[in-house]
Amino acid sequence: MEELDGPPDLDVYDRPDLQGFQACGKVESINTFKSILQSNLDDIVVREWHTAAVYPLAGVLRGKRINLVKEGESAIDVEFPALSKKKLDKLRSAVAPTLDGHHYYKACGKRVSSALDMAEKMFEKGCSRVDVEHLFKQTIEANYPRVGSLIDMEHVKLDGQVFNLGKALIEAFNHNKSFIQLNRVFKNAGVYDGLKTRKAPDDYAVTEVKLGEWHLKTQYFSKNGRYKGAYINLNTPIELYPHGIRYVDLEVDVCVWPNGRVGVLDEKKLEDAATEGLITRKLVKRVKKKLRELVKELSFS
Repeated sequence: MEELDGPPDLDVYDRPDLQGFQACGKVESINTFKSILQSNLDDIVVREWHTAAVYPLAGVLRGKRINLVKEGESAIDVEFPALSKKKLDKLRSAVAPTLDGHHYYKACGKRVSSALDMAEKMFEKGCSRVDVEHLFKQTIEANYPRVGSLIDMEHVKLDGQVFNLGKALIEAFNHNKSFIQLNRVFKNAGVYDGLKTRKAPDDYAVTEVKLGEWHLKTQYFSKNGRYKGAYINLNTPIELYPHGIRYVDLEVDVCVWPNGRVGVLDEKKLEDAATEGLITRKLVKRVKKKLRELVKELSFS
């Protein structure tokens, strides 16, 4: 193999949260890399920066600041939601012993990640996949939340901002159906986004979570139990981590008022995200299909 005399066209670094990576390099190389990623990973999110001046890419990765992005260079921050992680598992399994969920478990924190490493070493030594996976899941089970746990709700925006929607209490957890019911109580007054309905102290929200689903439904109630409406967020398939749930918000939402009226919000923002190259057209098509199904179901309920 011919050795390279100059620096590589791309520098790639894992993100600290292991939900993706960041890369910088020549614009042409970055564009080619981005095209390959988006052609193969339907729900991938790619945030891109260009510059004509020198500036540091925000963030420190593994204690090292990413190289300065200079004129003629570009940088990307890549997010791997649930479907992308599964596709990457398949690709990795072609070259290395890989348990199902490898990239997801790697993002679950040190304890789960270490258990994964040990399990895959056992698999590499010839142990039965069934036995290894069973032992692995038994080992990590205690790291995950259960009924009565308080968890975070990580609401990741397409631009990379992460909002924690507050601590939520797990009221019900059906493992067979991958269903979780969450409850949050609000301390402060305000207005419910989209619904434009007043939020009062001690109002509470009941959120229905189906792991792997493309939407999240939250119903709002007064402290006396009066229904104030529902807000349905369309997002990448929901994942459960030891600290809570996580998904990427895909901008478009559905509101349901107490009188039964249904409204769709911010559908144009979904289109704009594809136009800007943040997400793929395949993802837009899939989300719009989910949106139509939801609206139809709500209109006849």
